[in-house]
Amino acid sequence: MSTELRCIYMVRHAESVWNQERRVQGTCRGIPLSELGRRQARLLGRRLSELAFSGVYCSDADRAVETARLALGEDHPITILHELRELSLGEWEGRLISEIRDEVPDMVERWYRRPTSVKVTGFEDLIEFRRRVVETMGKIIGDSDSGDLVVITHGGVICSYLTHLFNMDIDDLWSFSLPNASITKIVLDFRPRLRSFGDTSHLDGGALGLDGMPSSR
Repeated sequence: MSTELRCIYMVRHAESVWNQERRVQGTCRGIPLSELGRRQARLLGRRLSELAFSGVYCSDADRAVETARLALGEDHPITILHELRELSLGEWEGRLISEIRDEVPDMVERWYRRPTSVKVTGFEDLIEFRRRVVETMGKIIGDSDSGDLVVITHGGVICSYLTHLFNMDIDDLWSFSLPNASITKIVLDFRPRLRSFGDTSHLDGGALGLDGMPSSR
């Protein structure tokens, strides 16, 4: 019997048009990838083609689905889950980050440092968000008892899951900075354990875009 540990490859979607414009995305679904993002997704596909995995799970946001299809091909089986959507950012969604910073700079500062203190109409409760992420990842792991898995989702989802794995405070959400089309590897040992974070070695210099503000993810 193989002693190899199962792995989960958590992928942040490639750069979207709104990432490029530096707009807040949140749960907005119909945002396509930028031209740079499409190149990133194809390079991601080369990396994933070198891996053996038994299942792919993906957020239902267009930017995640397009990343998956460009990376893996239109016919590759993918399980799409709305539970893998990004954190809802309510009234901020669709707005330029620069506009929000100019309008409420103190609130943006608190969003980075202590996000639970920020109350905006339509914001998803961060405790509920992490519960959603942790429960969804637990279900994904539990539903597949063999083989490695790929999860294509959003920066906030991955960061929230990491705060859970490290027993960090919910306000530590933005302690991590994930580039677009990056891979974070988690091994399923006696508990899920981080093996590598935000790997972009599969992207060449011309495919790396601006990282963007956490709230734009």
